[in-house]
Amino acid sequence: MTATAFAFAILGLIGLVGYLGIFVALHVLPTGYHPVRHAVSDYAVGPYGSLFRLGLLVSSLGVAFLAVGLTLEPGAPPLAVSQLVFLYLVPLMRLGMALFPTDLEGEKLTNTGRLHYLFAIAAFAFTYAAISGMTSRLESLSPWQSAHGLLSTLREIALVSLVLLIVTLLPRLRKIFGLFERAFLVSTNLWLISVGILLAVKTT
Repeated sequence: MTATAFAFAILGLIGLVGYLGIFVALHVLPTGYHPVRHAVSDYAVGPYGSLFRLGLLVSSLGVAFLAVGLTLEPGAPPLAVSQLVFLYLVPLMRLGMALFPTDLEGEKLTNTGRLHYLFAIAAFAFTYAAISGMTSRLESLSPWQSAHGLLSTLREIALVSLVLLIVTLLPRLRKIFGLFERAFLVSTNLWLISVGILLAVKTT
């Protein structure tokens, strides 16, 4: 089981780090979108839409593989079944986001756009629910104890950015929504990568 958990940890890290690389690339390439004003999902509409969807795919696989690895080691318990279920649901929501592209700001809201927003909201909620619940439990275990400060800090950044991105849904603040959405995505992805690294260390 340990060797299997190690394999899933490595596969998860490949997906998560791959997503981070694609995320950075989308901000370097001439997409025409602004990192503060535009939502990340806007990258799905335009010449780099295929790259955005690839990012969602590798991210989804990364989270799914990590979830399997954590199910094997440390397992449930000490992790709660509900926390693992939340993590398993994240890839499904992200795939839904890829299948139903967003509507750009200012355009008429379509049924496809509404579905995208529902999947995105669910993905954010399940991601934070999993991270929020797992942090304290993992920090009591070796080797995650060594990253106590890092995991807690990333969780707090995720919480603050999640609250702020909800606040910036208001029309007057919409122009800075993208900033806090990106803070949430980066902090949660770094949390997952950190947990994945330590899972690989534990199962080596």
